[in-house]
Amino acid sequence: MDPSDQADIISNLPDVLLVLIISCLSFKECVQTSRLSKRWRSVYLQTRNVSFKESDFLSPFVYANPISWVRARVAFVDYVCSWGARIDDQPIDTFGISISYPKKYLDVIESLIAFAVRKRVKALVLDFSNPAWTTFHDVNLDELVVEIPQSVYDLATLELLKVGACKKFDPAKLSNLGKLKTVSFGCMVLTNFEPFLKTSRVESLTINNCRELDFDTIKGNMREVAIKNCDFSINCTFHLPRVDILKYSGDLFCFEFDNMNTIISEVEFDFRVLDNNNDENDSTTAEGGMLCHLLNNLLDDGGRTATTLTVCPFLLKMIPRSEHPHFLRPMETKHLVLKTELHPREFNGIRLLLVNCPKLETLTIDLLPPSPIATASSYAGIDPQTYWMQNISYECLRETLKAVLVKNFTGGANELHIVKFFIQSECEHLERVELYMPFDLDEGRKMFANAKSEMLQRSSNRVQVVVHNS
Repeated sequence: MDPSDQADIISNLPDVLLVLIISCLSFKECVQTSRLSKRWRSVYLQTRNVSFKESDFLSPFVYANPISWVRARVAFVDYVCSWGARIDDQPIDTFGISISYPKKYLDVIESLIAFAVRKRVKALVLDFSNPAWTTFHDVNLDELVVEIPQSVYDLATLELLKVGACKKFDPAKLSNLGKLKTVSFGCMVLTNFEPFLKTSRVESLTINNCRELDFDTIKGNMREVAIKNCDFSINCTFHLPRVDILKYSGDLFCFEFDNMNTIISEVEFDFRVLDNNNDENDSTTAEGGMLCHLLNNLLDDGGRTATTLTVCPFLLKMIPRSEHPHFLRPMETKHLVLKTELHPREFNGIRLLLVNCPKLETLTIDLLPPSPIATASSYAGIDPQTYWMQNISYECLRETLKAVLVKNFTGGANELHIVKFFIQSECEHLERVELYMPFDLDEGRKMFANAKSEMLQRSSNRVQVVVHNS
């Protein structure tokens, strides 16, 4: 069919169907449809999902010039205000406002929040964080100037709430919202939290870059919990009998797990905030011991398992340095995701996990951009050219491993060494190796990576090597 005919089919649809279509788009894409024709200028205003995100409306180039940045922000806020005035009688399901440095626009923000409450929205995003804040250490309390009004705490229609960089926020006031299932808190002081956990019916909880947490237990019937770079005390206990997805990134504390779900679909640990890539003398065997204890405590104690386990380079480097790395116990994990730079410091950790995942069916090697130290050719006698040539047997290779996936494959030497190891070893059940190239790879590097993938395929008649060009 001619593309112009397809466009005519869409244009001939009634407005009610077009509104359903654009409501499935992101709000940024929805706004862009207004350029299609005069008719679309009115259709896009009927979307039920509205998100005014500063970064979606401001060009990245304006941030380099303070004057251009100020002018662009003024134009953005003016557009938001004019848009709100044009759809005052229209129902809205989702409403979001995300803007940094909000002090100048407190009156506008107050009116927008009142607008969302009046519309009885189901999902509300109020995010006033600074994009430069990457951990709780970066959060500037003096920039927290927006206060959530009582009307939001009383909004009984809410099913999703995301709050970022607000002052005097009190999660306990949300306890009576029976429909609230998904919450996200970020970049602020988070206190009075335990009453909320005890009484709410929330199923998904996310906490990012929060300071001065006054609790050391995360307890409830949540299905999904994600904690990122938060200011805990020296320990944290998880009591999550129904959790299906558990993700943690940040500092290494003493973690305890009490009454957890027996089978957790997805577990992810990311301690890269601790990875300063210094010499090994800057780290201690204590960190390795704590990480081994973490894995044992969560994934072995009481027969608990994680179907998918994702780990970071820091964990791979540290667990072999535990005083007793052999104390790491076997896990029932079926899918292991290694976020790795493939630095020789990580190799023993990779091997240790392969040994302790005897029922592994899928291995994903997610290649991260190398840090300066990752360019080293060898480390402490570990040579990447010969390490994976050692004839070492792993139970998962002999019995269960079916697929190896490599993300961000470019055909580098370290990548080829480890992939060759799996292709040429005694992986009797290995069916395929899938290589995913980065989306921004130029044509020359794509040709190089394709040539290397063909070389890998020639090295085995039994395993299929599949290349995905992003």
